[in-house]
Amino acid sequence: MSRGRPPKPRAPKAEIEFSAACSASRRREVQVVVDWWQSDAPTWTLHTSGSTGAPKELVLQRAHIVASAQATIAAFDLREGQRSPLLLAATTAGGFMMVVRALIAGLRLDVLPVERRPATRPGLRYDFVALVPEQAAALAADPSFNPKDYRCTLLGGADVRPELEAQLASWPRPIYHGFGMTETLTHVALRQIGKGRTYRGLPGVLFAQKGEALVVDDPSRGVRGLVTTDAAKVLSANEFEWLGRLDGAVVSGGKKIFPEVVEAASGAEGVAVGVPSTEWGQALVWVGAPGVDLASIAQKWEALPSWQRPKHVLQHAIPYLASGKPDRQAVARWAAQELALR
Repeated sequence: MSRGRPPKPRAPKAEIEFSAACSASRRREVQVVVDWWQSDAPTWTLHTSGSTGAPKELVLQRAHIVASAQATIAAFDLREGQRSPLLLAATTAGGFMMVVRALIAGLRLDVLPVERRPATRPGLRYDFVALVPEQAAALAADPSFNPKDYRCTLLGGADVRPELEAQLASWPRPIYHGFGMTETLTHVALRQIGKGRTYRGLPGVLFAQKGEALVVDDPSRGVRGLVTTDAAKVLSANEFEWLGRLDGAVVSGGKKIFPEVVEAASGAEGVAVGVPSTEWGQALVWVGAPGVDLASIAQKWEALPSWQRPKHVLQHAIPYLASGKPDRQAVARWAAQELALR
């Protein structure tokens, strides 16, 4: 009897289930990704969010997409038969990659509507969940939600506000924040919520610095020397501390201040912005949400250099964009008008 070739290993088989609450368009956007995957087409087109510049169309190589998915699968030890919900739009990098990860790892993917307060099924536990911070905030504020139902959670799409970080750090299961962008096919580095501000790169990802800008390199994803618009302190080739957005820095008295550093130090809901100043060029103003303890926050700022502390402190309801990020432009306009009246 001829031996022949050994049989190929069986590929993991994904199960995709649509909630009855899903609209027809929601079903189509997910099915388009599944059809693309099964077609073996070599490229996929995504559009950037525009948070790091003007929105643009990116043509991504299948091999790079697979490399990104496999890195996440390995990082979170995802295995065939584990269950995940799809709570992000499949037209975004985050939602698209969730579908691809499910197809590669053989996950059981529950497709649910995209909502600010994600739908949950009482008693049903998920092994891996991807959310934007505002969705996590809505869950944290809902007493009916049991965080034990999420074995592992990945946040992305926006930074995590200090007061939300404090809430999520108390959840019994680990929560991670990913650093990345559409150009890097979502996250290339992770940090655990409540465990400091240092991001660690996934295997094969290297970091460097060009001036204040973070530079990312990961050949497996086709990313070579990508100079980001993010300011960072690179600690090693695999670690960095994120400081803020370079295009959002406030230049006051000749010093460059990253609002995110001041906001993180406050530990409360608030936004640091720059307003025109004849004395400073720009004056750093911190606008806190109503009810925050200003005296406590001022004590925390004592740990910052004097030039990094706000020149003015105001209180006002913080407006947020649909992405969950604070509307900094609206806050800055209001702060400038408020100070002009004083």
